[in-house]
Amino acid sequence: MTRAAVRGRGLLFAACLLFAALVVVRLGDVNNTGAAGISICTLEVVALVLHLRAARRLRAYRYTSAALGLLIVAGIGFSVAFTTGDKSWGPATVLAIVPRTLATPVLLLGLLSFAAQPLGRRARWKLAMDVATVLGAGAMLMWYLVLGPVLQGGGLLDPLRLGAVFFAVGDVVLLVGVGTVLLRGAAGAARTPLILLLGGTVGYLVVDTVFLYFSVRDTGPDALVPTLLHLPMFLILLAPVLQPRPAVAGTDAVRPLRRNAWLPYAALAGGYLLLVVAAARSGLFPWLGLIVGALVMTAGVAARQILASRENYSLVVTDSLTGLANRIQLRDVLAAAAERRRRTGAQFAVLLLDLNGFKQVNDTYGHEAGDRMLVAFADVLRDSVRDGDVAARLGGDEFAVVLAGVRDHADATAVAERILAGCRPPLEVSGHTLRLRASIGVATSLTAGDDLLHQADVAMYSAKRRGTPGWALYSPEAETPLAGDLTRAVSEGQMRVLYQPIVDLVTGELVAVEALVRWQHPTRGLLGPDAFIPAAEANGAIHDIGAWVLAEACRQVTRWRDDLPGGRSPHLSVNLSPVQLQRDTLADDVLDTLDAAGLDPHHLVLEITESTLLDEQTAVPHLERLRARGVRVALDDFGTGYSSLQRLTRLPVDILKLDRCFVAELNGDPERAAVAEAVIRLSQILRMETVAEGIEDGDQATELTLLGYRNAQGYHFARPLPAEGVERLLFGATAESLS
Repeated sequence: MTRAAVRGRGLLFAACLLFAALVVVRLGDVNNTGAAGISICTLEVVALVLHLRAARRLRAYRYTSAALGLLIVAGIGFSVAFTTGDKSWGPATVLAIVPRTLATPVLLLGLLSFAAQPLGRRARWKLAMDVATVLGAGAMLMWYLVLGPVLQGGGLLDPLRLGAVFFAVGDVVLLVGVGTVLLRGAAGAARTPLILLLGGTVGYLVVDTVFLYFSVRDTGPDALVPTLLHLPMFLILLAPVLQPRPAVAGTDAVRPLRRNAWLPYAALAGGYLLLVVAAARSGLFPWLGLIVGALVMTAGVAARQILASRENYSLVVTDSLTGLANRIQLRDVLAAAAERRRRTGAQFAVLLLDLNGFKQVNDTYGHEAGDRMLVAFADVLRDSVRDGDVAARLGGDEFAVVLAGVRDHADATAVAERILAGCRPPLEVSGHTLRLRASIGVATSLTAGDDLLHQADVAMYSAKRRGTPGWALYSPEAETPLAGDLTRAVSEGQMRVLYQPIVDLVTGELVAVEALVRWQHPTRGLLGPDAFIPAAEANGAIHDIGAWVLAEACRQVTRWRDDLPGGRSPHLSVNLSPVQLQRDTLADDVLDTLDAAGLDPHHLVLEITESTLLDEQTAVPHLERLRARGVRVALDDFGTGYSSLQRLTRLPVDILKLDRCFVAELNGDPERAAVAEAVIRLSQILRMETVAEGIEDGDQATELTLLGYRNAQGYHFARPLPAEGVERLLFGATAESLS
């Protein structure tokens, strides 16, 4: 038997003896209270020794041990006072009141010393407001039951009445501590013992409140209630016994304590219930109308807050144009579906959809017609999917659907057929008859694993190659030729580099270009990075592709620098794959490429995604070495990944790129601009630059300028261009001429 088990059995045996003593007190004469109390305190001293031995692993238990020791001393004082009948200012009453008063802040320190889930600044303010609500309700209860009668009755020089005031105030403070722990949650392995501590503390507060209620009125049982105070103490004594061994660094051995968001509302309801009881006891008139009015007002404010919270959440996870889910919500849905599959075996499927001919509609009939087309297609998706499925817009004319609980491929393809059928009726837009035509890629977890979004993308390109609207089901064989072709793509000159201008929002001047790779496949045509980068990362071809893109872009920017007057030169941004950062020679390869092209390292920006920084041990040393030579690092798609503010302050990052999903929310409404404004303020505090991505119209550019953004990129300024198109901007027109 382990030592922890021995300690647990010893404490449980002591608890049984305590219970037996309580039975003796309950059934025996009231005059036996003092003797029984001293016997119980003796048992508690033995249990406290075991508690101290178990508490060496955690600082919080040192506080609880000290608090329990003070309570035991106070219990002895009360027992002596009851035995001798001395309730005046004597040694026994001082021994009872002073330690009992000091035990409250010490126990509070113990509760608050447990590791808590981290909170941001806004969450801390919310916690403070919620705790204030709990404080108000606790103060109302204690005032009505104890403090009011004591202060009204006078006689504060009486030690027991003065002690009742101290104890009541201490109980309110302790209640605030319990509320704080419940609201903020507990991290890691503290969950199980903390539940015991909280249970013991709450039980102690309940019994103590009853005891004080009877004490200030000189009524009620003097024997049972004081003795019952010892029962919650045994819950506190048992807590270290159930403390598991420390978890491995970076893991949570025990599920975190859930944050109890209901607590402020329960406190508010309790406060009003107390008002009703007080009004009923003193006469309902004139209090009834006032209380009903206050209840109605509070309920209205609470309902409005709930609706506002849901609306704010909806703004973050919803596409503003179509009302469908956006990339952020889709990512969470996919993660939940994959986790559910691992846990229960429930299969799921992903449909990736692309509107054929959407660009031509935009160019011919304008953006309003294109928006009408997107909204109509979103309605088709809503009508076609089942309850529990999630439809999302990824951006532009690209959509996705996550199907839950599929039994076979036929369940997924049946949804694809319904979507295609819903696209057949013609769409009238501004007097023109348009037709919705979609290519759909279908992937199921039955054969494709968890990375279904990529597999669905591969299947969608298979559907597009047929030249007619339709769907294609993913099969592993579909990627085999692609992977084989990738190994020859660089050597056979099939890769292309396009450049998307990054402009100064104030002057409209082109200040930088982002190099974007495309694959001119001999049979599939021009492929975007989503179609082949995952396969390139899987088979290692990404290293050759990335090196070629960097070298070609550096040579091109150097040529522009040599031809531009006055030594002007646009900065160059190049994307780095997480796989590239795993190569030991990455920093040397980048610096050698810069030297060979003759490009100043200060003119190069390497863009990485937030997920790249998960492996800090591998990625950070490369980036720090490159930054030491003048290369800057940009965090791409900021706000959609894994970064925390704490990590951001220590990572080698110079530029934050605001993700396009937050730019898409901008419409002049301050609430929709909240994230964009928060990012620019954060960058100012951390002294970082910012670039906004995905600007599609002038209103977005204007709003970003007013928020403080300086640089931006997007179709409003220019689409990704070949080198010749960028040269026309550099040597002739401004970026504004393409907007």
